[in-house]
Amino acid sequence: MIQDTSLHAYALATQNLGKKQKEVLDALRFFPDATNRELKEYLHWEINSITPRVGELREQGLVLDAGIRQCKITGKRVHAWKAKYPVLPPAFETEVEKLKVETNQSALGI
Repeated sequence: MIQDTSLHAYALATQNLGKKQKEVLDALRFFPDATNRELKEYLHWEINSITPRVGELREQGLVLDAGIRQCKITGKRVHAWKAKYPVLPPAFETEVEKLKVETNQSALGI
């Protein structure tokens, strides 16, 4: 059973992700320790759609390197990826996030 707080943290951390980013992140939650080529086979996408999404998710801290292992598809030794768990929002708001909150509050008259 998933706690409400876990669902809330997941929603906060993924609210600004694109559709394809969410699909890759969800695939890594279902298949942790997957390589780019394994994700390609699972999602039935082109590799040039997988690799950038994994990179973007890594930059956001939502995907971590799971180490180097032999890929089940290619047989080559490559990096595998895993979704960060639990997904938590940043500990501190960035200036952009603060500005968004202030703008939303002023628009609402708060």
